[in-house]
Amino acid sequence: MAARIWRIWATAAILACAAAVSLPAGAQQEPPGRAARLSQPDGGVQWSGAGGNWQPADPNWPFTAGDSIRVAAGSRAELHAGAHALRLQGPAELGIDALDDNDLRLTLRQGSLNLRVRDMAPDERMEVNTQNLAMLVDRPGEFRVDLEPGSTRVLARAGTATLFGENGESATLAPAQQARYVGRNLSAIAVQGAGPRDALDQWAADRSLAEDRSPSAQYLSREVLGYQELDTHGEWSSTVEYGTVWYPRTTIANWEPYRHGQWRWVDPWGWTWFDDARWGFAPFHYGRWVQIGPRWAWVPGPRGPRQLYAPALVGFAGTPAPRPPNFNRHRTPGTDWFPLAPGQPWRPGFGGGPRDPGHGNLGLPPPAPLRNTLRERPPGSTIATPAPGFQGGRADQERRDRWQRDHQEWQQQRRQQQQDQNRNEMRQAHEQIRQEQAQRQDQMQQQQRALQEQQMRQMRQLRQQQDPQQRQLQEPQRQQERFMRDQRDQRDHSERREQREQRQDRPQPPRAAPPQDLRQPSGERGGRFGNRD
Repeated sequence: MAARIWRIWATAAILACAAAVSLPAGAQQEPPGRAARLSQPDGGVQWSGAGGNWQPADPNWPFTAGDSIRVAAGSRAELHAGAHALRLQGPAELGIDALDDNDLRLTLRQGSLNLRVRDMAPDERMEVNTQNLAMLVDRPGEFRVDLEPGSTRVLARAGTATLFGENGESATLAPAQQARYVGRNLSAIAVQGAGPRDALDQWAADRSLAEDRSPSAQYLSREVLGYQELDTHGEWSSTVEYGTVWYPRTTIANWEPYRHGQWRWVDPWGWTWFDDARWGFAPFHYGRWVQIGPRWAWVPGPRGPRQLYAPALVGFAGTPAPRPPNFNRHRTPGTDWFPLAPGQPWRPGFGGGPRDPGHGNLGLPPPAPLRNTLRERPPGSTIATPAPGFQGGRADQERRDRWQRDHQEWQQQRRQQQQDQNRNEMRQAHEQIRQEQAQRQDQMQQQQRALQEQQMRQMRQLRQQQDPQQRQLQEPQRQQERFMRDQRDQRDHSERREQREQRQDRPQPPRAAPPQDLRQPSGERGGRFGNRD
């Protein structure tokens, strides 16, 4: 391995130890905000803490720096550290040397590791060490590391990495490339293409594809450990007050969060809640719980690039018990607890406050005014009592009575708010229905007018198309009518002419003699023309 990298990490470890020694009395170093979750043990999987004994690994166990995992031959295991997936094929052994907000350093001691690096923050560092080399991931992708006797094979199906030897030697691992190294000075004996996938790579590809298609990833950051389990164990819904929430599907009557599980002491976080449900990791280490109607809903809060891990987002109704003896890691905190509501700040059980004042607080307003003390239960939450066989909590009857009164008042206010909200929703629904009916009526009238106008246009177009045809068809009839009219006129003209001719040919009757007094005198009869005699 690269001497330079070793020197850097050794220096960092020395400085960390010096800082821990210099802490004042009573103060504790804050644990990391990122953990690793054992999500897919396939039988034959064990784990051990720093310097501890090997013991069977349970699903949803949080891993941190100093822990190791061992996979038996023929078995597989899957861990998630933030958004990154670590998949092992047995026989294999993997050690977690460093795991915090910015660094993930692993040591493969045996077997094969498939590493899916989904994305990396600008200040994030990811490293895998073996007996021959150190691989530092430069760009996200899919990597494979196989440890064999005397040699190490590294492969990059996507992404790039830099390889380091013990004396500062370095080489670049390009996409779709694999190489085999022997010794500790980065001596390559084979460099070739990636090649086909084997059983481990195919299983890892199938698991990654299922994660890529996860519906819950639409609402959560992939840094939220265990988000994949929510797809098949509940449904997402949108609310006005809390945004998108998740409702679990459970067959337990009167189910409430932080009621069905157990407490365990996990270093370095302290008391950690382990829920009985397989999906019970993300909803109990991130976000908040709230009761909406008769059902409990998990409120993940605004989606961000980095979500900080918490051992349990509860408030204690007293002072939690200190660390139990090593022989009794399943002992209760010795007090009552309740799930925190949205807006209720979480205060860790270790010394000091959270690094980020908004750590896990969602940035949502509380459902009602809250008291600024950890020992006051937020409105809407319930008090969980220790399970049978656990040490009972410290009773404070007066405080319990006050909590009960506050809870009843909150329920009344909540019911009144719900009734007001229902009435407003009914009014809005009626108004919306009226507006929709008016809009539909206007649309129908507009459609009718448009249809009438269209019909009129079609009639005009049809009439325009039919007029030439009708004129062409009626032309012979009009010609015949003109001919008949001309014949009739000619006949009438002929008849009138014949009548005139007949009148002319008819003899005229003699005219009657004019009266005597009108006759001229005989002497004057010749007149101008003289007398004919």
